[in-house]
Amino acid sequence: MTDDGDAALTNWGGGVGTGVRELYEDVIKQIERHQNATSATEAQNARKTAESLVETHSRELNEKVLEQFHAAGLKEVDAEKVQDFSPFHWVLEFAPVYEDGGFDVIIGNPPWDRIKPLRDDYFSKFDETFRTRLPDDKDRVQEELLTDDEIAEGWQEYQDEMELRAEYFKNTPAYNLQRPVIDGRVNPSTNDLSSLFFERVFELAGDSSRVAQILPGAIFNGASGKDLRTHLLNNTTLDVLTIFENHGIFKGVDDRYKFGVVVFKNSGSTEYVSGKYEAGNLSIFNNFDEKAIKIPRDVLESYSPEAGIFPYIESEHKLRVLESIIDNPPIAPEGAPTGYMEPYQGLRRTSDADRFVDKSEADYPVYGGKNIYQYSYTPEFINDVEEPEFWSVEEEKDPDRSAKQRMREKTVRDLKSAIYEAFDGTGSQKGFVNDLLKQHRGKPLSEDDVLLDCTEYRIGIRRITNSTNERTLIASVLPKGIVCHNTLLTIPSYLIQPYEEGLSEDPLHNFYERMFSDEELFAKLGLLNSIPLDYLLRTKVDTGIVMYKFKESQMPDLSKDDNWFHYISERAAQLSCYGDEFAEMRDRLGGVDPVTTQKERRELQAEIDAAAFHAYGLEQDEVQFVLDDFHRVTNPRIMNENYFEMVSEKFDILDQEGPML
Repeated sequence: MTDDGDAALTNWGGGVGTGVRELYEDVIKQIERHQNATSATEAQNARKTAESLVETHSRELNEKVLEQFHAAGLKEVDAEKVQDFSPFHWVLEFAPVYEDGGFDVIIGNPPWDRIKPLRDDYFSKFDETFRTRLPDDKDRVQEELLTDDEIAEGWQEYQDEMELRAEYFKNTPAYNLQRPVIDGRVNPSTNDLSSLFFERVFELAGDSSRVAQILPGAIFNGASGKDLRTHLLNNTTLDVLTIFENHGIFKGVDDRYKFGVVVFKNSGSTEYVSGKYEAGNLSIFNNFDEKAIKIPRDVLESYSPEAGIFPYIESEHKLRVLESIIDNPPIAPEGAPTGYMEPYQGLRRTSDADRFVDKSEADYPVYGGKNIYQYSYTPEFINDVEEPEFWSVEEEKDPDRSAKQRMREKTVRDLKSAIYEAFDGTGSQKGFVNDLLKQHRGKPLSEDDVLLDCTEYRIGIRRITNSTNERTLIASVLPKGIVCHNTLLTIPSYLIQPYEEGLSEDPLHNFYERMFSDEELFAKLGLLNSIPLDYLLRTKVDTGIVMYKFKESQMPDLSKDDNWFHYISERAAQLSCYGDEFAEMRDRLGGVDPVTTQKERRELQAEIDAAAFHAYGLEQDEVQFVLDDFHRVTNPRIMNENYFEMVSEKFDILDQEGPML
């Protein structure tokens, strides 16, 4: 409550304005009159007057709600429509509470649904058994009910109303924690009621209020919950953060479903929080102080610096391991050049299908995720690596059917944008760049100015993956000349660095600088394929590599002055540089001797994994914890118990002897 008596609530727009004190004090007077009444008649009259005032004043506050609808772009909503929604005005309905400073305690389990039309809700009014029917039976009954014009009209009105409500919550200024920016893009809430309720709780609670909420897992690990999580850390004293995987806790809910319990004071900020991640077990609440783990704020913030995702921590040991891993820089640190370590997708298998030709007339393959594995670009060493499904032709042969030509068309905009930014462009990007180039070389920008990434060796990463796969991050260095489709992401070969003297060049290939040296390329590959990075990523990944999750994840930034750099780079090159496709790279690296026997390849990869643990700064007990905790699959390609033991042994040897080269 402000000094002027305005509630801190935002139910009716950006502040309730003046006059609210008078509104709720009118109600309070009648409540006090009711409480102090000396006769039943007086008490009844006071009660009726209070109810009448709540109704009258609510209509005044509805005008503020109407302003919210209009601010959300819903100009078609009028006062009558707002009245139909029956807004709940807490400051009037709980006037005495707000006079005393607000609620002391708020306990809640908000709905876990989204704002959308639910046919169960609507058609159950006409068929009491509708909710319990099987889907096909529901379809039949719904079709029968919709033959009634009145029911059909009501169904349409219901859908329209839900759409309007969804649009309101999507755009209203009354809820400002539902549209976080992640990796430069807005990630709006999908109108989850739990998110909206949770944001409202921050407003309903006073500074000294205690709040306890049961919330779905998306609040803690969904992109759209970022601002809610940030608010929790910055504006509340978060005491309890315990996350559960269901496993029978709630009957009828998927065992894998995650939810959490938070308890906080609605003021201050959070430095530590007590909690734990549990699967199907609520016993932590029987002796919370003894069983809970004290998690520092910097772990909650550093684990996912871009999206603010909260990690699932089951033990003190897991906490220490995460602290060690995330005490490294992000893969793509803030301030890095545009495109640095940022995988992108090439051709689309659908919209670019006109660039795929029969293998019999093709010049090169178009790779997808199934065509690689770690350190492998052929099926030679991993049985389930597939042969390429798609093929294409060179630009000179048939530009209209060439995958490389299509990639040239797609990437010319990156060159244009880089020139525009480098020379402080104004106005039309296309016009500015073309005018600039005409001044310096007499011709505008063309697709020939593009230097394709596939002209150099580069790293490819499987886009489709899972946290329960044998390995979550699958990366390989690709031979020159290979174009990729959208299931195989690629890290750019070049950074575009325009400079004034180069504007006279034709083509502008001098603007393209190698992102990595040959040695750096393989050092990065070894770390990308390493167990510690995989262990971190699989705590974030669901069914695919999400760009911001990849870029924000931590990986040592090794330099040539670091012995681990050379140790990892040399071994990754030995694993990767086999076959005629890598003859040039073997020469560039001074005559790399590729390793092609399964036994030697396994040993080299184990040495890379062991060295990566050292590069990450993990101690022996932390390494053993990761190896023991790492997810096992039934039929592993490589990651069997013998491999884990080999990594542990290699780590111990390196701990004693260092990275002998």
